[in-house]
Amino acid sequence: MKQRWFWGTFFLVSAIVLITSQLGIFSYHVGIWTLFLTIALVAIIVTSLRNLIMSGLVFAIALLAIIYAKPLGITALVPWTILGAALLLSIGLSILVHPRWHHNHNWHGHYNHQQPDADTETIHDPNVNLTISMSNSIRYIHSTDFDGANLHVSMGGAKIYFDDVKLRRAEATINVDLSLSGVELYLPRTWQVRLNVNNSLGDIKVNGTPTSAGPVIYLQGQLSLGQLTITYI
Repeated sequence: MKQRWFWGTFFLVSAIVLITSQLGIFSYHVGIWTLFLTIALVAIIVTSLRNLIMSGLVFAIALLAIIYAKPLGITALVPWTILGAALLLSIGLSILVHPRWHHNHNWHGHYNHQQPDADTETIHDPNVNLTISMSNSIRYIHSTDFDGANLHVSMGGAKIYFDDVKLRRAEATINVDLSLSGVELYLPRTWQVRLNVNNSLGDIKVNGTPTSAGPVIYLQGQLSLGQLTITYI
């Protein structure tokens, strides 16, 4: 979900709202901050649809339903009911519909996980600090003295590969702060992951099984209204 799509949609919707408000087409009036939030959520819906990011799409719609519960006639549904349904829908749709990732086989025998609109980068730093917002991103971590990582992802999708990493010590810490996002971490099978993520209306999935011995990785932090997938490779 490129930022240019978000901001382009944001200003287009703003123009439409400005014109319709002056024409008096809608009788329901909202405050300026509610209007601003509405435009931002509509922009998220459009860009999520374009990139098939189900978590961003579903939760943006859910938040609009909460904001406009009265004119929609759904005040009997409390916010937690709507958010709970949104979580289940997000998990189900994320399983059935994947973001627009394209997998191409190169001559080295490895897979390139690419997307036309994805932001792709290779990082060689021992201390990785990533902030990803409203975009689809792929990050390859290539480090010979990896010491730890801080991952912040909001309203987007991210694939992060740690398969070409050598640790500086026998242990390392990966801190995550994930909200309204689908994040996939690809970890070496030798890593012994100690999972301590505070999960708030999110889903954590683990694919594969690590070996019985290896360095210890502390994976900790926050997951809110999103999905975290850990895959051992």
